[in-house]
Order: sequence, then C-alpha cells, then structure tokens
Amino acid sequence: MRKTSVVFACLFFSTLGLAQDSDYHHNNVVFGVGPAFPVGNTGNYLSTAPLIDFAYGYRFNRLFQADAGFQLAFGAANNQNPEITDIGPIQGGDHEFMIPLGGRVYIPQPFRRFDVSAGGGAAYLHYSETVSSGNPDFSIGCYSCTSRGGWGGYGLGNVSYFLDSNRNFHVGTTVQYIVASTNGQAVGNVPALKTTDHWTNLLFEFGFSF
Repeated sequence: MRKTSVVFACLFFSTLGLAQDSDYHHNNVVFGVGPAFPVGNTGNYLSTAPLIDFAYGYRFNRLFQADAGFQLAFGAANNQNPEITDIGPIQGGDHEFMIPLGGRVYIPQPFRRFDVSAGGGAAYLHYSETVSSGNPDFSIGCYSCTSRGGWGGYGLGNVSYFLDSNRNFHVGTTVQYIVASTNGQAVGNVPALKTTDHWTNLLFEFGFSF
C-alpha cells in the first residue's frame, strides 16, 4: 500500500509539473511607456524624461526567458544648442537610447493570470543631439550634432496580469535600474567627460504572447 501511494504521488506531481511547464508561450512582445528618472549625481546633468520601450523575450521554459529591448527617452539632456544643418541653424534636441540585453527568472506562484519575474544583464547607453526641420521637403545634414555612449548593466522586477484565459494579452509594470559609463562628446548638459550614469525607469506595459 505504501509503495502504491508513493507511485500515485509521483505521478500526480509529474503531471502537475508538465501542466505548469506547458502553461506559457515562448514568444513575448511588449510595448511600454513611462518616465525615466536619473538617479544620484546623474541628476546634475540629466533630468526626468518620457520613455518608450519595445522589448522581445523568448521563454525557454516555465522559469527562464532571454530578453532584448530598445528604449528611447526624449530631452533628458536639455539640449539648447543650435545645430548647423544644410538649411541653416536649427534649435537642437536630444535623445537617450537604452538597449538592455539579458534574461529573467519567473517566480512560481499560484495565480494563473499573474506572472512575477526578476532579471538583469548588460545594457548599452547612447546619447545624441538631434535636430528636425519639421519640413519633409528638406534634407538635413547634421554637422555639429554630438553623441556619446558606453556599456553597463541593468536589473528589473516585473508584475504582469493576463487579460484572457489563453494568456495571450497582458498588462504589467516593470521597474528597471540601469547603471553604465558613457564617454564621448558633450550632449546637451552632459559634459565631454567619462560619466557613470544611473537611471531608474518605470514602465507601464502592454504585451502579446504567442
């Protein structure tokens, strides 16, 4: 009798494990928006800016996923420099690009419509001064625009809620921390020195899984 109970228990937990392993999609596409906050001394030359995020994750199994993303903040360097272009001086702006490459671990929990995860990896930052003519008939050659960049790392935590029983559509919130060293030309208020930049990003996301 004891051996029979052990066999049934093993079969039950094996079946449960297989069910959990099949209760996910491999491909996860996410679009997010929110604020990007410079942290610590970074706030001396960068300011809070709107951020958009496009991300893709490939989920290998119930626990592990590889992630790649592209994030774009607008105007954090407060660039006020007039840029010299083919059509004359134009008031400049700036963009901050953030490219995280890493992975995450999903934390098992009993609620089927919720996913909770934490992760991290490498991150590349690239800042650039930019201009726009506002006229599609003009072609701008930006001769004085500047840029800088560098590598670092990131960490994140995420909570997502699935809107349907098939777990195809979800909304969620991600808190992300990035630290990286950038070097190069001055971009807006960012000096032409090597700096260590810290960002805390808060993203409100909509995702599709298949």
